Amino acid sequence: MGSKNISIPDDVYEKLREERRADESFGEAIDRLLGQRQLSEFWNAWDDDTADRARAAIETSRDRNDERLERLYD
Repeated sequence: MGSKNISIPDDVYEKLREERRADESFGEAIDRLLGQRQLSEFWNAWDDDTADRARAAIETSRDRNDERLERLYD
């Protein structure tokens, strides 16, 4: 595998240095970070029915957690 030299501004280098894990090279860090997807990519990915079912499931889960906490601390 070859390598390339790139020029980046100092502030970008510092951000990359902060994001880099102790056991990875800068190249590995860039590869890992570029593989991450932005939350905005998922905007409008679900139809209304799917979104409504997800909201209902979250609300049900929150209600169950609240009930468990009430039982634990009563």
